[in-house]
Amino acid sequence: MGEDGIARLKEHLRQHNRSVLLLTLATFVISACLWAGLYFVVWWLFLFFGSAVKSIDFHPASSPVFRTFAAVSVLLCIVAWLTGWLRPNPKPQDHKSIGGHFLDLLLAVPRVTISVFGTGGAAARLNDTELEYAWNLLRRLEETDRQLPIQSLPVEIPDSTMRNKILLTLQLSRLIQIRATRTGTFVAFANPEAREVAQERVKLRF
Repeated sequence: MGEDGIARLKEHLRQHNRSVLLLTLATFVISACLWAGLYFVVWWLFLFFGSAVKSIDFHPASSPVFRTFAAVSVLLCIVAWLTGWLRPNPKPQDHKSIGGHFLDLLLAVPRVTISVFGTGGAAARLNDTELEYAWNLLRRLEETDRQLPIQSLPVEIPDSTMRNKILLTLQLSRLIQIRATRTGTFVAFANPEAREVAQERVKLRF
């Protein structure tokens, strides 16, 4: 039974990883298209103003423009990463200043680029030992037929580093969710489909 359940959990995580890979590739393609569009606009403006200033002696060279564009792009990506690192969970604001709107517009494409790495980091990576603990946790949730107090998790998974990794993986793969209530914080199945993964399946023989 346990081996079949772990195999089912592995398959669920593989499906999750495939979805993460497709989403990462899609985000990368969108990011590349946005940068290409921006470069086209910058190059067009360079030609427009260069022709206006030096209509006869203007001889455009793409190399300096590309190097400058690449340097500014890297700098904007660094700024986008720093703002995300300093404010990992920014609260939505009802009113934002003009400077704030301008910064959001300026960092829109760099943030999409940075999100490629965040999306790829959502892939599930559990070894055999961690998979066994993860399966036992799901079975514990199924057996209790209710939510599990988070303070009881050290009994299920003693190692804190492994416990946090397993919880994060199960959350990202939409198997569990952490619920904060008035009576405390609990772990529960994310949806009925997630609960089916943890259910033992008995083969009937005739």
